[in-house]
Amino acid sequence: MKQQIATLSEELRKDVVDFTREIIAIPSISGNENQVIKRIKQQMENFNYQNVHIDKMGNLIGQIGDGDKILAFDGHADTVEIGNLETWKHDPFEGKIKNEIIYGRGACDQKGGIASLIYSGLILQKIGVPKDLTFLVVVSTQEENYEGLNWQFIVREKNIKPNAVVLTEPTSLKIANAQRGRVDLKIQTKGISSHGATPDEGENAIYKIAPIIKEIEELHKTLPTDPTFGKACISVTDVRSTSPSINAIADTATIHVDRRLTSQDTLETVITEIESLASVKNAKATVFVPEHEYQSENFSYPIKAYYPSWIMKEDHPFVQSARAAYTIQFDSEPNFVKWSFSTNGAATKGIFNIPTIGFGPGYEKFAHTPEDQVPVEHLVKAIQFYTSLAMNWQ
Repeated sequence: MKQQIATLSEELRKDVVDFTREIIAIPSISGNENQVIKRIKQQMENFNYQNVHIDKMGNLIGQIGDGDKILAFDGHADTVEIGNLETWKHDPFEGKIKNEIIYGRGACDQKGGIASLIYSGLILQKIGVPKDLTFLVVVSTQEENYEGLNWQFIVREKNIKPNAVVLTEPTSLKIANAQRGRVDLKIQTKGISSHGATPDEGENAIYKIAPIIKEIEELHKTLPTDPTFGKACISVTDVRSTSPSINAIADTATIHVDRRLTSQDTLETVITEIESLASVKNAKATVFVPEHEYQSENFSYPIKAYYPSWIMKEDHPFVQSARAAYTIQFDSEPNFVKWSFSTNGAATKGIFNIPTIGFGPGYEKFAHTPEDQVPVEHLVKAIQFYTSLAMNWQ
């Protein structure tokens, strides 16, 4: 079977390259994934996936097999913006290939992973799907804005809870078994507006927020180092204020705080940490986690901006299955990595405790950069791993 998987994936090398380039060429900035989702849906239908459909949130779902054990694979179709076009060496929407590397927005994050996943389903059908397996493919939306939102909807509203999940985010062909989480926080101070000509008659909310910003800068230096995820970190990433006009004293000031989480952090401990700061107490500031509302033309769904960390121990049965599948296919032991960024695993493992790992083509360092790229060889090897795991999952 190992040789059969290798042979079939090599035969599909050109096809998966062409498909990767094609979907890179379809812009799919978060919130505008419809066109690329439709193209991937067409490919799944061409490959005889079953029950292919787009749900109310815009996620594309299909399956191969109908066994009792559901192994889900997730790849998000949305990408970040391109930023300053002048910083790109190649057209971000050309899907240019040079020296066996494909370039463009989303190449590694993560259209390459989606392409490999779709083609692994084709090979799986040629080999023969295990009778007890449902190979579930989810091509998700809005991950770049609200990681895990799609799985909160799928589990809670569609009542689909797989036995295990593989995320096709880039891992340099290593197995990711942990992810650092994050929480978005807002800190708001209130003042009293007055005319800019008579500032002493008001109470400036901006002056109240300034000491808080400084103390958060100092807090970052004192945050502990975690043996799994390294140093915790906190940053002020946005400052806003309101007033009746630019010639009036601000009556509110709000900062956005990005707090990256270690294995020891919870939502409660992080909020307590901020509320305990002297500057926050002195200003009587309000600390809260914003709640967002995902909205499309005919649909809305709430999400709280908290994305938990998660860890899968290397002796967990699912991690061991992934290790075995890798070893069988490639005749070598896999390396393990831990994502420093947040993924849809914040929901699958972090919220719902579904066994979750990551494995994807491409190097994480190129994600969200003008160098976004994926090696062709990675695409082929990812196909092999996904197929091998589906066949060897215990």
